[in-house]
Amino acid sequence: MKEIGYDRPLFIQPFDHRGSFTRKFFDFSGQPRLEPNLDQHSPIVAAKTLIYRGLLRAIELGVDKEQVGVLVDAQYGAHILDDARRRGIPTACPTEMSGQSVFHFEYGARWTDHIRYVQPNMIKVLVRYHPEDDALNNREQLVRLKQISDYVHATDDHYFMFELLVPATTDEEKAADDYDVAMRPQRMIESIREIQDYGVEPDIWKIEGLDRAEDARAVAAQTRSGDHRAKVGNILLGRGSNAEKVHEWLRVAAPIDGFIGFTVGRTNFSEPIKECMKAPTPDNANIAVEAIAQNYKGCVDVWLDAAS
Repeated sequence: MKEIGYDRPLFIQPFDHRGSFTRKFFDFSGQPRLEPNLDQHSPIVAAKTLIYRGLLRAIELGVDKEQVGVLVDAQYGAHILDDARRRGIPTACPTEMSGQSVFHFEYGARWTDHIRYVQPNMIKVLVRYHPEDDALNNREQLVRLKQISDYVHATDDHYFMFELLVPATTDEEKAADDYDVAMRPQRMIESIREIQDYGVEPDIWKIEGLDRAEDARAVAAQTRSGDHRAKVGNILLGRGSNAEKVHEWLRVAAPIDGFIGFTVGRTNFSEPIKECMKAPTPDNANIAVEAIAQNYKGCVDVWLDAAS
């Protein structure tokens, strides 16, 4: 079997949020697929551009460009993907339809056309999966995910990035006060195993924050199970948590073999963007860019310090 994986350091700034982004920062209502009009589209593009400028500023402040990654949607960030590509910054683009509990392709049957057009380094999916969830839904997701996995590994043009969310599903889990610590890690391992057993082979797993080193080691051991997965990388999600909690998760994961970095987005950009949107002047935009850069670089510094 083809060796898979991505084992280089990778610190991603994710801002591929679509429905949640427009609702949180611009108060657009309606269905997740509702397309904002032109007057709505422009400020969303501007906000995402500020986040990207923050990433570029972090590089100016000393973050190694070779370890940086940008994850943004083509709907509002096509210009960002193009600019990052020209700068040699690794790019990732989502393929999932926004706001769905079951994975669907954003561009339907033409999802491969979209990938060929955008040409990201990494093809990303976000999936909510639990071993005891509806069996038909799980099977439906696995069939679609295997299509992506097979597509990626048929060539050497892309890496496959898999964001796994494992929400509390059973009555016992929903009633538990400590699901995230006591129960979710094992459910994550079970989910990863089922996904792998179906033939879905991510190069990079986006993993929800873990509070205990032993859980991080167990998750990494599962993602790297099998000789062909020896180089599979794991990157830690911020989950929109506060900086203190995110930094705790980074310190847990950084020393663990198999964890190569993080993907922390809202924690770094939410407050600066909200403040800037109140009065979107050039001066306030520059303030937001600097704050995002410092927040992102702070995560990198925490990771590198803990890893060393």
